[in-house]
Amino acid sequence: MKVEISKLRVAVEKLLEHLEQTGHEVAEIPVDFYWNVPSENMYDAYEKPSELTLGQLSDDWNEIQKIADGRSEPVNYALVWAAAVLRRLGEQSKG
Repeated sequence: MKVEISKLRVAVEKLLEHLEQTGHEVAEIPVDFYWNVPSENMYDAYEKPSELTLGQLSDDWNEIQKIADGRSEPVNYALVWAAAVLRRLGEQSKG
């Protein structure tokens, strides 16, 4: 599978615009911790993960805010933090 970053950018922007248009300008996320499957196990569908780790949405969001505000430089791994927040928004926002 090849992912065109420009198309991904357009799709994510449209999804975020949709959230705003459906009354979700600010999202309250009432949970903080989540289970995470380590990346070395996540994409092996034939083997049960040997362990789970804890992730924290507030930490993920804090790091994303630092990048948005210019207090931190963007790094590729920040996509993982953004993905956790976006996943939770998608799970709790209906529409």
